[in-house]
Amino acid sequence: MPAAKPADRAVADCDVVVIGGGIQGLVALNALLEKGYSCALVTEGDLGGGQTLHSHGFLNSGFGFAGPELPKASADVVQPELLRRGLELGREWVLIPPPGFPVQEGAPPATLPRGFDPSQAEGAIGLPDASFPKRPLVEALSDGNRDRVLRGHATPSWDGERVEAVTVRQADTGEEVTISTRALVVAAGCGSKRILEKLVGRTPQVERIQHRRVQMVCLRAPRGALPTTSVAAMPLGLLLAAHDQPDGVTWYVTPWDFGGPTYGDVPTDAAADVDPELVVRACQGLLQLFPGLALVDGLQVGCYAGYRQDIGNLPATPMCELVDGTANVVAALPSGLVGPWLNAVTMIEILGPLVDPSHSQGPLPGAGVGVHVGQVVEDRPGFAWMSWDEWLRAHPGIEGGG
Repeated sequence: MPAAKPADRAVADCDVVVIGGGIQGLVALNALLEKGYSCALVTEGDLGGGQTLHSHGFLNSGFGFAGPELPKASADVVQPELLRRGLELGREWVLIPPPGFPVQEGAPPATLPRGFDPSQAEGAIGLPDASFPKRPLVEALSDGNRDRVLRGHATPSWDGERVEAVTVRQADTGEEVTISTRALVVAAGCGSKRILEKLVGRTPQVERIQHRRVQMVCLRAPRGALPTTSVAAMPLGLLLAAHDQPDGVTWYVTPWDFGGPTYGDVPTDAAADVDPELVVRACQGLLQLFPGLALVDGLQVGCYAGYRQDIGNLPATPMCELVDGTANVVAALPSGLVGPWLNAVTMIEILGPLVDPSHSQGPLPGAGVGVHVGQVVEDRPGFAWMSWDEWLRAHPGIEGGG
């Protein structure tokens, strides 16, 4: 469809424009609306369709590496908020540290349920983390706010210091909407670094944003066939996030990798190529942790890969800052999923001196058109579920899985 002519371009006015339709963008939108700011959120794809729905679906508080702030925020702020929104959380999280690892003071000892190898669980402790239903969370955060959401490509108008407007080419119609704004929040997940580089270049602040590839092995079985305990098994280099769902139990399993190569320009939808060697590594670790996997009734297995976003070299580090060299651009980036709520508080503190809330929401042309909540990856076309026997034939490097 041809682009709209400039003379036909619709216009709107907002206090703040948020770019990004994942968890961080939606949490930011909710926080801004509650404070009386007039807002528009722009998402290039389905809501949650990037990192959010590629993730394990857990509130990562850093496994004790990042200090007490994240665990406290998860337990005191985020989990009560999600429960208030009617979401069921999985609270059984266990950390298996390596020998001699300094665990967090006061962490309770934990045991693993039947099926896990007890010899792997020496020194296990309970974590204050939780698993959350990924798609229902996106639905809950977007409920009632579709009239503030535009689907399309956002182009900020940049004068070298400020963003005065954002032009959105709508995905469904090709028409353009220009939104004048007093501040811009960049919360676009894997697309954030690209947006910031176009504005201010490759500054040290922007270079702190790192992307790393994550391999995900998905397993599902009828309820009761797999435990619903989630495990961070450090000696095995394995992370297992368990989800108890109405139609069964789903595990998201990935090899744990704090280092590894970083990637700069990654797809906005966070999709990556599967690395067969890492998939085999994840399965080998899983078989050590849960030796009887081949005997699980109704077991299905599949895999995909995505990208996670780190700030520096540590996972679970939030970042919410005024972008260097700008007067009104805020970067709000999660790493793990406690950060968005912490960032929302910081974002309001940053914007307070810059923008007075107008306490009115003017019309937003094109809002809600083509705006949908995305599907989790394993529900999307092209994802292949296999039986365990089919999985072993497709991945011959897995040993001891028969």
